[in-house]
Amino acid sequence: MDQNKEDKTTKIISTRDLLEKMKISKNIIGDKERNFLLEKGYLILNPPEFIKKNLKKLNEVIKNLIKKEGNDGGWEGKEQYYKKDKPFESGATRLGNLIEKDSLFKKIITIPEILLLAHEVIKDDFKISGLNFRNPKKNMGEQSYHIDILPRLKESDKYTGIVCAIFLDDSKIENGATRLIPGTHKILGWPDEHIDTKKLHKKEIRATLRAGSILIFNLNLWHAGAKNISGEDRKVIFLQIKNRKEPQLLNYKKYLSKKTKKELNQFEKYLLAVREEDPDQSEDSYSVGKHYREKFNQDRA
Repeated sequence: MDQNKEDKTTKIISTRDLLEKMKISKNIIGDKERNFLLEKGYLILNPPEFIKKNLKKLNEVIKNLIKKEGNDGGWEGKEQYYKKDKPFESGATRLGNLIEKDSLFKKIITIPEILLLAHEVIKDDFKISGLNFRNPKKNMGEQSYHIDILPRLKESDKYTGIVCAIFLDDSKIENGATRLIPGTHKILGWPDEHIDTKKLHKKEIRATLRAGSILIFNLNLWHAGAKNISGEDRKVIFLQIKNRKEPQLLNYKKYLSKKTKKELNQFEKYLLAVREEDPDQSEDSYSVGKHYREKFNQDRA
């Protein structure tokens, strides 16, 4: 059965049920790759079939959206901070809520390899937290080491999720290939409790890869953006997947139109948590920033 033409009356009751109904076999990912992700905290995937077939089209759609939205791009969920002609991020071109922008993007959230690996890391029911776009500008993009989720405090704490960076251009040192420190997802607490996050780290690696490749990493892995020295495009679509109990980076129940929701199949509706039985989210957007760290530290004290 084609995964996008399933019986509309079939109810998805869990992520494991989803994977079974989509007929996603564990054999599409080898033990070597699976173990590498769990041990090192990251994995580079060769372009999946959907990306190989649609890389050119994805680039075209993204470029048209950038031209259309300009500095208004990326503000979904953060409208209270919006100011006319103010970019969402000064050092990068951003786009948000891609699911709403073109039907091509919703196909990304059902890429089998990504869903299987997300389940390996999270080991629980999960949902799509966000799908957005970023392209660092020339001489911009340098970041301190950070994690994309609240830290684990004890060894028994489960991992919350993953980020999948889908590269639409070659990622090179010159255009700011992502910096990673393998294995650091296992370390408890915030990165700055262990290292000077503003300095290069002796164990860091750079994610250099070809267009169409996907960098998957644990939300708790210490990572950082790097400066785009050459000014060449390094366009990336970021797909974040989190435990189903966690709030989304973008509240899809609110930010997807009725038309878009109607066009989703049952797999996509489950993944985006937009069904009637899925709990409503109070926040428009939930991301780990200064505000959430302060609250986390207060609760921890």
